Amino acid sequence: MIEALNAGDVTKLGVGVIVALVIVGVLISLVVSTIVVRVVVAAVVVVLAIVVWQQRTSIEHKIDKRDCNLTFMGVHLDPPDSLKRFCA
Repeated sequence: MIEALNAGDVTKLGVGVIVALVIVGVLISLVVSTIVVRVVVAAVVVVLAIVVWQQRTSIEHKIDKRDCNLTFMGVHLDPPDSLKRFCA
């Protein structure tokens, strides 16, 4: 014969379910935060790579146009030897 749950059993079951949910929630938050951190780091690296590539292309273009004002991310650069003669 099947017995019904009494109040004590329901309390124990409820506490067990709450503890299990808290543990699962903590594990999920750790996994999600790790994934979010990795995605943010990857995005920052990609953006920095794009900025550096753009700056490099800008410097190449200025050298080809014989522009003596060369800067890389706000830092003044000395022109290469072939351009120094032209700038002098």
